[in-house]
Amino acid sequence: MPYQLGDTYHGDGFWTSGSILTNPTANTIIVDTGALSAGRYLFAISGESDVAWVYDIQHRNAANSANVSAQRRRPASGSEDFLFPNKITIAANERVRILLTTGVTGEIQACIFYLEVP
Repeated sequence: MPYQLGDTYHGDGFWTSGSILTNPTANTIIVDTGALSAGRYLFAISGESDVAWVYDIQHRNAANSANVSAQRRRPASGSEDFLFPNKITIAANERVRILLTTGVTGEIQACIFYLEVP
Protein backbone atom coordinates (compact mmCIF):
# COMPACT_ATOMS: atom_id res chain seq x y z
CA MET A 1 0.00 0.00 0.00
CA PRO A 2 1.52 3.40 -0.91
CA TYR A 3 2.26 6.00 1.71
CA GLN A 4 -0.48 8.58 2.12
CA LEU A 5 -0.43 11.87 4.00
CA GLY A 6 -1.26 11.14 7.62
CA ASP A 7 0.10 7.57 7.61
CA THR A 8 2.32 6.68 10.55
CA TYR A 9 5.33 4.40 10.67
CA HIS A 10 6.18 1.79 13.28
CA GLY A 11 8.57 2.92 15.99
CA ASP A 12 11.54 5.18 15.79
CA GLY A 13 14.29 5.26 13.23
CA PHE A 14 17.76 4.00 14.08
CA TRP A 15 21.19 5.41 13.29
CA THR A 16 24.15 3.03 13.32
CA SER A 17 27.37 4.94 12.92
CA GLY A 18 30.74 3.50 11.99
CA SER A 19 33.99 4.90 13.34
CA ILE A 20 36.21 7.21 11.33
CA LEU A 21 38.71 4.84 9.75
CA THR A 22 42.19 5.86 8.62
CA ASN A 23 43.87 3.81 5.88
CA PRO A 24 41.45 0.85 6.14
CA THR A 25 42.33 -2.34 4.29
CA ALA A 26 40.22 -4.33 1.83
CA ASN A 27 37.33 -6.30 3.37
CA THR A 28 37.00 -3.98 6.37
CA ILE A 29 33.47 -3.84 7.75
CA ILE A 30 32.78 -0.12 7.97
CA VAL A 31 29.43 -0.35 9.78
CA ASP A 32 26.97 -3.14 10.66
CA THR A 33 23.41 -2.84 11.98
CA GLY A 34 23.74 -6.03 14.00
CA ALA A 35 20.93 -8.58 14.04
CA LEU A 36 17.56 -7.01 13.21
CA SER A 37 14.02 -8.04 14.11
CA ALA A 38 11.91 -9.50 11.31
CA GLY A 39 10.10 -6.77 9.40
CA ARG A 40 10.14 -4.45 6.42
CA TYR A 41 12.58 -1.56 6.56
CA LEU A 42 13.63 1.56 4.74
CA PHE A 43 17.42 2.04 4.63
CA ALA A 44 19.71 4.94 3.86
CA ILE A 45 23.48 5.08 3.72
CA SER A 46 25.48 8.21 4.44
CA GLY A 47 29.23 8.45 4.28
CA GLU A 48 32.17 10.75 3.92
CA SER A 49 35.67 10.21 2.61
CA ASP A 50 38.69 12.17 1.51
CA VAL A 51 39.47 9.57 -1.19
CA ALA A 52 37.58 7.57 -3.79
CA TRP A 53 36.44 4.23 -2.38
CA VAL A 54 34.56 1.07 -3.37
CA TYR A 55 32.14 -0.63 -1.01
CA ASP A 56 29.31 -3.14 -0.94
CA ILE A 57 26.03 -2.64 0.89
CA GLN A 58 25.25 -6.19 2.00
CA HIS A 59 21.99 -7.70 3.22
CA ARG A 60 23.30 -10.68 5.23
CA ASN A 61 21.53 -13.89 6.23
CA ALA A 62 20.61 -14.70 9.86
CA ALA A 63 23.85 -16.64 10.41
CA ASN A 64 25.83 -13.70 8.97
CA SER A 65 27.59 -16.21 6.72
CA ALA A 66 26.40 -15.13 3.25
CA ASN A 67 24.79 -12.26 1.38
CA VAL A 68 21.07 -12.34 0.65
CA SER A 69 21.78 -9.48 -1.77
CA ALA A 70 24.42 -6.82 -2.30
CA GLN A 71 24.90 -3.51 -4.10
CA ARG A 72 28.34 -2.20 -5.10
CA ARG A 73 29.02 1.54 -4.93
CA ARG A 74 32.04 3.50 -6.23
CA PRO A 75 31.82 7.06 -4.89
CA ALA A 76 34.44 9.74 -5.44
CA SER A 77 35.88 11.55 -2.45
CA GLY A 78 33.43 13.72 -0.55
CA SER A 79 29.91 12.95 0.65
CA GLU A 80 28.10 9.72 -0.23
CA ASP A 81 24.36 9.32 0.27
CA PHE A 82 22.29 6.41 -0.98
CA LEU A 83 18.59 5.88 -0.31
CA PHE A 84 17.14 2.46 -1.00
CA PRO A 85 14.19 3.04 -3.33
CA ASN A 86 11.80 0.62 -1.62
CA LYS A 87 11.12 -1.40 1.52
CA ILE A 88 13.46 -4.33 2.19
CA THR A 89 12.04 -7.42 3.91
CA ILE A 90 14.37 -8.64 6.65
CA ALA A 91 13.98 -12.02 8.37
CA ALA A 92 14.77 -12.41 12.08
CA ASN A 93 18.48 -11.89 12.85
CA GLU A 94 19.42 -10.75 9.34
CA ARG A 95 21.48 -7.58 9.08
CA VAL A 96 22.75 -4.90 6.74
CA ARG A 97 26.39 -3.89 6.65
CA ILE A 98 28.87 -1.92 4.57
CA LEU A 99 32.03 -3.71 3.50
CA LEU A 100 34.99 -1.86 2.01
CA THR A 101 36.07 -3.91 -1.00
CA THR A 102 39.40 -2.19 -1.68
CA GLY A 103 41.90 -0.69 0.73
CA VAL A 104 42.32 3.08 0.71
CA THR A 105 44.89 5.57 1.92
CA GLY A 106 42.82 8.21 3.65
CA GLU A 107 39.83 8.56 5.97
CA ILE A 108 36.32 7.18 5.50
CA GLN A 109 33.23 6.87 7.64
CA ALA A 110 29.72 5.64 6.98
CA CYS A 111 26.37 5.32 8.78
CA ILE A 112 23.27 3.23 8.18
CA PHE A 113 19.90 4.78 8.93
CA TYR A 114 16.89 2.47 9.06
CA LEU A 115 13.22 2.53 9.97
CA GLU A 116 10.72 -0.32 10.24
CA VAL A 117 7.65 0.41 8.14
CA PRO A 118 4.29 -1.28 7.55
